[in-house]
Amino acid sequence: METTESSVRSEIGNTDLKTLFVKDSTDIFQHFLFIMILIGLVMLRNVNYYVFHSLAETFSCFIAMGILIVSIHTNRISKNSFFMFLGIGYVFILILDLFHTYSYGDLIMLSNEMYDMDTKFWIVSRGVELVTLLISFVFLIKNNIRTNNYLIFMVYFVFVGFIIYDIVYLQFFIPVMRTPEDGITNAKIYAEYIIAFGFFMCCLIVFLARKNMDRNLFVMIEAALVCKVISELFFTLYGDVTDIYNMLGHIFKVNSYYFIYMGIIVNGLERPFEMININLNKADAAVIEKEKQRKCMEDIIMHNDQCYDWIIENSGNGIVILRDNKIIYANITAAKILGAGSLMDILGIDQNEFLKNNYEDNIVKEYNSSDLFNGFKEIKITNLKNECVDIEFSSDNISYRGKPARILILKDLGLKKEIKLLKNDLIENEEQLVKSNEHNKIITEFFSNISHELKTPINVILSAIQLLMIKCVDDSSVYNEKSAKLLNVIKQNGYRLIRLVNNLLDMSKFDSGFLKLNLCNENIVSIVEDITLSVADYIKSKGVNIIFDTEVEEVLMAVDCDKIERIILNLLSNAIKFTNSGDDIFVFVKDEEETVKISVKDTGVGIPEDKLKIIFDRFGQVEKTLTRNKEGTGIGLSLVKNLVEIHGGSISVNSKVGEGSEFIVELPVTLIDEKEENLCSPYYSSGKVDNILVEFSDIYQ
Repeated sequence: METTESSVRSEIGNTDLKTLFVKDSTDIFQHFLFIMILIGLVMLRNVNYYVFHSLAETFSCFIAMGILIVSIHTNRISKNSFFMFLGIGYVFILILDLFHTYSYGDLIMLSNEMYDMDTKFWIVSRGVELVTLLISFVFLIKNNIRTNNYLIFMVYFVFVGFIIYDIVYLQFFIPVMRTPEDGITNAKIYAEYIIAFGFFMCCLIVFLARKNMDRNLFVMIEAALVCKVISELFFTLYGDVTDIYNMLGHIFKVNSYYFIYMGIIVNGLERPFEMININLNKADAAVIEKEKQRKCMEDIIMHNDQCYDWIIENSGNGIVILRDNKIIYANITAAKILGAGSLMDILGIDQNEFLKNNYEDNIVKEYNSSDLFNGFKEIKITNLKNECVDIEFSSDNISYRGKPARILILKDLGLKKEIKLLKNDLIENEEQLVKSNEHNKIITEFFSNISHELKTPINVILSAIQLLMIKCVDDSSVYNEKSAKLLNVIKQNGYRLIRLVNNLLDMSKFDSGFLKLNLCNENIVSIVEDITLSVADYIKSKGVNIIFDTEVEEVLMAVDCDKIERIILNLLSNAIKFTNSGDDIFVFVKDEEETVKISVKDTGVGIPEDKLKIIFDRFGQVEKTLTRNKEGTGIGLSLVKNLVEIHGGSISVNSKVGEGSEFIVELPVTLIDEKEENLCSPYYSSGKVDNILVEFSDIYQ
């Protein structure tokens, strides 16, 4: 085995050396031939410049056509679209170069009197080449990108066709590049500088992508790009199309295309065939090595009885080993499937004991008449407990303890069926969950729609009531005094309806994720103090004292002022509901650096301990009977909790029956930047009488 492997490696090494020698000899001949062509072109330039120019451009066209051929034949095996994109682009570069060649000097074949037509085609051709290279090199950096070649071809076709039409007929988009009086124009010089800079950027991109390229391809492409940069710089210097700078520009262009030929065409056609032979030999060596490792592993397992038994015992399937149709070994899983209390109960039993009710079964006949039973088959057997068991089994010939035997792999289908039932239950539960979510969504949308629909008529009613109350004030008759009282009752209950609608609307917004914050950097202490003072008169009219205190005068933080106002007013409203005349309400603000605590405490009736867990639940109330002595829907505290939590805070309660309750709101101290703050709406602490009337509508009669 080792001798064979060494000989294969030696053969691979010899093949590599031969391939390298032949390749080096071929490359030297190609380089020598190209140098001779360059010398011939330079000498031809002194005889007839236009023939020199035509041959130089034709050389470029042949290379462009070669790139297309290579790209087509390597597209299927290429990892990405680099070669294919390059091939499509160079076809249209070839077309533009042909237009440039046959609109040049005495060789002009287009019926047009434009003096700079050839120069325009040159600039456009180089521009298209630059864009093609820039995009194609992206495919080297981003591996495994496949493109729509037909779409790319059509884009090139439309663009190049339009440019040719513009140069020949429209003469609108491309500026004048050369004049008989001044030679090349500034537009042409600037265009050459831009193109030269673009090719320089291509050099950098190729350098960054060098790890994704063959080394020879990288060197040749980099050399081609350097020649293109030098060529474009020479084309900014010439005064006449036949002078030395123009000639040098074309020479370097020919050089660049030669390097492209060596990099793309030679590597694209020759390199794969070289690598195929080498890779095949290496693959043979790898196969030999794998086979050696496999046989070595088999020897280890077959001669290590302890390891062999350990594998069998810890298998998830039942494993039975038969010799002369009798069980000589089984693992614990097999014993359970066959209904044995222990392994000793099934050793020596004939396999037909389990198949006795299945002799007419085609599967059993196939098994008994075959030395090799491929694949798992489903069958019913009778175990030692006389129970019918559904199993899957497969069979194969092995060597056990150095003697031929047969192995059976058993799978209990009972577990498989249980798993299938569980999967069906899971699917049903998922369907029910989807239906439940859809139902909840319908309910949320209903609440949102009905809240909007109720709010409009209520506002109209309240507006009408206010007009009627103004008239009653102007007329002091007894009749109008009674009317004013009745209107006041209607107004009071109108505010109660608005409060209910607002709570339902905010609740539906929160459930659907549309309840948003209008954050501003504000002094939270000032906000809480203003809200407390604004309701002081209403609270005193109930005979209740309200005291505001703080240990800090200013804490600047990002809050939604309207939402904070609703939180504080709701907590104060609850405090008033459950306090009697002569009781006290305390509002306290405490700064804890990273958070601010706002406490609303009363000395009222308090909340039973068993009810503290439900007061923040939606529709959760301490008194749920129809005869409860305090009005409310059970939405307020749930909404307060939601408003606090979307601020990133938390709310808690401490209460004892007969001693009062304390609600503590804890908010994080954060700030928003100036750009976000400029978008927020300012908070006005004064003139919020309507908000107070709405929030306290369950209190005042």
